[in-house]
Amino acid sequence: MSKLAPTLVFVALVSTIYFGMNWYVLWRLLRLFGLVRRTWGFYVALVPISLSFVLALSLESRYSNRATEGFFTVAMVWLGVCGLLLWLLLVQQGLGWIIPLSPRVWALAVCAAATGLALYSGINAHTLTVRREQIPGLPIRVVQLSDIHIGSIGPDLLGAIIEATNDLHPALVLITGDLFDNANAETRAIAPALRRLAAPTLFTSGNHEDYVGYDQVREMLATTSVRWLRNEIIEAQGVTVLGLDNRYGTELLERHLPDLAGATAFTILMNHQPRGVDLAARHRVGLMLSGHVHNGQIWPFNYIVGLFYSYLMGLHRIENTYLNVSTGTGVWGPPMRLGSHSEIVVLEPTNP
Repeated sequence: MSKLAPTLVFVALVSTIYFGMNWYVLWRLLRLFGLVRRTWGFYVALVPISLSFVLALSLESRYSNRATEGFFTVAMVWLGVCGLLLWLLLVQQGLGWIIPLSPRVWALAVCAAATGLALYSGINAHTLTVRREQIPGLPIRVVQLSDIHIGSIGPDLLGAIIEATNDLHPALVLITGDLFDNANAETRAIAPALRRLAAPTLFTSGNHEDYVGYDQVREMLATTSVRWLRNEIIEAQGVTVLGLDNRYGTELLERHLPDLAGATAFTILMNHQPRGVDLAARHRVGLMLSGHVHNGQIWPFNYIVGLFYSYLMGLHRIENTYLNVSTGTGVWGPPMRLGSHSEIVVLEPTNP
C-alpha cells in the first residue's frame, strides 16, 4: 500500500485540478450562451469529463485497440482545448468590463479563437523544425532528439523524425529521454523503426521511462540498434559521452561527473532534466544536453514551467560549458504546440 500511496495522491491532485479547470470553462461558456445554470445535470457531465484525462492515460498504457486509441485522442485534444479556453475565458472576463458586447457574441468569439488556436497548434505540433547550433571544440556533427514520446505519437511522425534525422547526416544521434510513453502492443510494434537511424544512437532515460518501467523499456530497445546509457561513460565517434538515468535532483551528477576527470576527448553529458549545469561547468563538461520541459508545449504553461526550471529552451553558455535544452521532438498529452516547436537539434563544430 505504501508504494501505491504516492500514485494515488498524484492522481487525486491532477484530477482535482482538472476538475476545477473543466468546471470554470464549462460553467462560463454555458453562462455566456445563456443555456443552463449549475444543476445536477451539469455535474453529472462534469465528473466523467474531468476524469477522462487520467482514465485515457491508464487505458492507453495497458491496451492498444481502436476504442482506447480513439478515447485517448479525444481526451487529449479536449485537454488542450480546455487549456486554451481557460485563459481565453479569463481574458474575456476582464475585457467584458470595458468592451460592451453581448454574452452570446463573447461566447462565439471565445469558441472561434479556441478553434483557430487549436487547429494551428495541431498543425504546428506535427511540423518538424531543425535548429542548428555551433559548439566550440565539438569535433563531429551531433543530432539531439528528445521527448519523442512513442505511444503519444504514432508511426507516421516517428518515421518523419527518423527520415529528417538521417537527412542531416550526423556522426552521432543522442536521445535525451522520454523516448517511450507506454509499452502497449502498438508501441512495441513501432519501436523497431528506430533501427532505421543511420548513425550510432545513444539514449538516456527520462521520467516517462520511469513510468513505463525499465524492464519494459529494455525489452523494446532490444528490438532496435539504440544503446541505453545507464550512468555510464562511452567513447563514441571521437567524443566522450556520459549518460545518466532520470532524476529530479542532482545526486547522480554529483556521483558520476568526477568519472569524466580522465577524459581526453570532448565531453558530452546527457541528462534529461535541465538541472545541475553549474556542476557540469565545475567539472569542465563541454556540452550538456537536456529536454523534459517542452518549453511548456502550450502557451502560457511555459510561465508555470519556468517557476521550476531556469532553462526552458535553446543554447546557453555557463562558463566554458554549453547547455542545450530541446523543446522536444514529439509531444505528450495534447497533440498541440503553441509558442513552442517540435524540433531536431543539430550541434556542429564551429566554422574554421
